[in-house]
Amino acid sequence: MLDVAIILMILSPYLTIIPGVGLLYIISNRKVPIYLNPLNMGLFLLFIWAFISGIVNMSLISTIASLALLFYLFLSIYLQHIIFDESSIQAFIHKVWKYSLFVAVLGVVEKIASYYFDLTWIASFYLNDPIEYVYRIYSTFGNPNVAGGWFAVMIIVTLYFFERNQYHERIYYTLILAVFTVALVYTGSRGATIGLEVAILVYALLTKNKFSRAVLLSTFFIVIVLALLSPEINLDHPLNSRFPIWINALTLFVQKPITGWGIFGILDQMNKIHAHNTWFTFLTMFGTVGLSIYLWIKVYLFKSIYLLYKNNVKLVPLIAAIQALIVVHGVVDFIMMTPQGGVLFFASAAITVSLTRSYEPYDQTELAEGWTTIKSILGSAKSANS
Repeated sequence: MLDVAIILMILSPYLTIIPGVGLLYIISNRKVPIYLNPLNMGLFLLFIWAFISGIVNMSLISTIASLALLFYLFLSIYLQHIIFDESSIQAFIHKVWKYSLFVAVLGVVEKIASYYFDLTWIASFYLNDPIEYVYRIYSTFGNPNVAGGWFAVMIIVTLYFFERNQYHERIYYTLILAVFTVALVYTGSRGATIGLEVAILVYALLTKNKFSRAVLLSTFFIVIVLALLSPEINLDHPLNSRFPIWINALTLFVQKPITGWGIFGILDQMNKIHAHNTWFTFLTMFGTVGLSIYLWIKVYLFKSIYLLYKNNVKLVPLIAAIQALIVVHGVVDFIMMTPQGGVLFFASAAITVSLTRSYEPYDQTELAEGWTTIKSILGSAKSANS
């Protein structure tokens, strides 16, 4: 079942609703622990605040869209249930990596096809703006920047498996690394590319294997060269084009600093789906309260990574590199606005928190049977009243 859910999430942003319904059923009808850590509590509070913000702004679509945060909460709870040590994390990551290779190949094929066919209809299919520059691939992600972020993470994962297998089957991993790298370049995502470069440096800093550092730094320079030569990335769409969007977003925030404008408030006011910056987007959508909740989650994640580092957990370079990539990419984009981008962030966060649980000096408070416990309490109360 997990394989099917992963495939559906990767294949289309529209198909993520199916695993979401499945996760709701599993959590509400089975004995799935719900750990009351800052990630889960923060996600629940963020949902509540997004819901309130939608109501305050009298936006039905923003109110309904807040339910997406519940899906991320269900995903976080479920992953923390099935992932509990390094081996289970590696098995899960390997599944995602394996299926992601298919959509990376699909993206390369899409780029080749764009030389012979008009593929601008893909933008309309995913409700995006018309393509203005050299064709940038979407693959199955609905947006080139989301695709870029996903492929950048898969490059880091490939480097991890390359190192973990002690460099056996080098040609195999090198070919896969090449596929993901070419796919990333074809997305034309500058934010994802810069984020990848920072992530590689973080990985190289934390790994203790000298040969791994050589491989990482070689990949770093190869990506730079490909990016500079790529017409998809090296185009006349400068990063400073984000400045007017940021200024307008901050202007909106000043008008509603507490509740924000709701999930689709930026779209209503600026005709932009988000503010092309993680922190500005949270401020504009959810005000200072929403940003504070998000920062609470982020601080907890960084503390968790530091705890894992102190305990010499081998996955730390990979986990830290992914978080670094997401942070840097978030300077110029907000890929969490899409289902797959949100899955990328919150799934990686859930994996980190789950691995940390066995190293924390205290036990995380747990709702031992999830929502079934709540149901039994309500049922008992109803019987007593009768």
